[in-house]
Amino acid sequence: MGDYLVASEESRSLVLQVYDERYLDVEGIEEEIAREEVLSASAHGVTEDPTGLSAISTLIRDMRILVCKARGTLSNGRLSPRADWMPSRTNCRVSRLLVEDLADSVAPLGRRGIKVGTVDSGSEFFVPAEALDGRITVITGGKESGKSHLAKMLLRGLLTHGAYSIVFDLNDEYGSIGLDGEGKKTGVFPLVKVMRPGREMKLSLAAAGLRSITNLLSHSLEMPGTSLREFVKIWDQLEGRNDLSLASLEAAIHQWRCNEFVRDALFARFHTLASCGLFTDSKERQFDLQGFFSREGEGGCLVISLSGVSPLNRRMVVELVLSKMVELLEHRKVPPVFLFAEEAHLYLRDTYWEDLITRMRHFGVFTIFVTNQPDAIDQKIYRQVDNIFLYNFSNDADLSMVSQASMADTDTVKAVVRTLPPRTCLLLGHAVNNLPVILSVDPFDSPASGTTRRFFSEPVELDVRS
Repeated sequence: MGDYLVASEESRSLVLQVYDERYLDVEGIEEEIAREEVLSASAHGVTEDPTGLSAISTLIRDMRILVCKARGTLSNGRLSPRADWMPSRTNCRVSRLLVEDLADSVAPLGRRGIKVGTVDSGSEFFVPAEALDGRITVITGGKESGKSHLAKMLLRGLLTHGAYSIVFDLNDEYGSIGLDGEGKKTGVFPLVKVMRPGREMKLSLAAAGLRSITNLLSHSLEMPGTSLREFVKIWDQLEGRNDLSLASLEAAIHQWRCNEFVRDALFARFHTLASCGLFTDSKERQFDLQGFFSREGEGGCLVISLSGVSPLNRRMVVELVLSKMVELLEHRKVPPVFLFAEEAHLYLRDTYWEDLITRMRHFGVFTIFVTNQPDAIDQKIYRQVDNIFLYNFSNDADLSMVSQASMADTDTVKAVVRTLPPRTCLLLGHAVNNLPVILSVDPFDSPASGTTRRFFSEPVELDVRS
């Protein structure tokens, strides 16, 4: 299922996509099958059929109907999305239409191809990098279906074309993105930087900026408004004296004249900031976030390893990085970036879902969500998604969630996705000109990482004796 057909008549053709297959159901066929089975079982000596009725009956019983959806009309080699006519049932010619031939009938989306797999049992398939640019993409499917492999292929392809990206890596899966299957460095290896919050990734208060820090205090540490106003006054005073550091901030809170409850709230948040390991006063240990994304024309990938990071620190890291990136993008100090958010529901606060889709997208943050829980993504986001890579799902609720918001009809999504084998996905949306395509994803050639740790790691030969 999912293959394309073309029904041609005179100078135009109707493009059809198969989404279901069933046997021909004619009146009395079940009775005829039962009658033949009884006769064959009770009359073993009857072997001749001079009129050939059994052959005709077999043909009728084996006839199948391909249930299709019209995807558009081909005229003079160009595809139009209009499907306002029906070909003759007797005079039209029906033949298979390959995806690469179908792609030739629509305008190309770009020239920067990212090879991700094959279609039609062997033809190479490329996703245009331009189809991800300025777009929202979702990669979803069941566990171990191949979502992360596909995400890594897209990431490596974007790096090859000079793009910048940020990866929130929950399971340490993306650190080897710059290596091939044998562990050798590839061309994108120098562009990948793996940072662990509190270790390699530390910022100064001045580099983070007041806006990012106040967002962190307000959203991640839930600082009350009254305390936040006092914090801003302290910050402005220290910044005016060019004395902005953790040590000076602590001393200023000690000396600040304010309500005791406010002072307690300030101290509680300050100690959380100081102990989380994200900030430092040492210039040698500071990471230059703006400098990393300002390298003209080189591209780069910042992999932020969140494995082993506490949930609170995880939220703080995400809040700090996204707030700072949006600030830099607003002032056009860095180029647009692609954000790979693996299992984003574990660290993105609710309000960020809409921010990523609306406000942040306009500034230049283009998100690729990777999740095995499609219901964790709000329905409002699905309605604005541009591309969906959909792997096999057997759960009706998951299928209903995605199919209602996808660019294809519900019948196609539900019927096709249930039959997909492993490492195969249904690609929907802008990347394929809204023509659903079944894609066999290539294996990703990098050292295994982020694999599940198992107790029984090696097979054991059993000594079975009678």
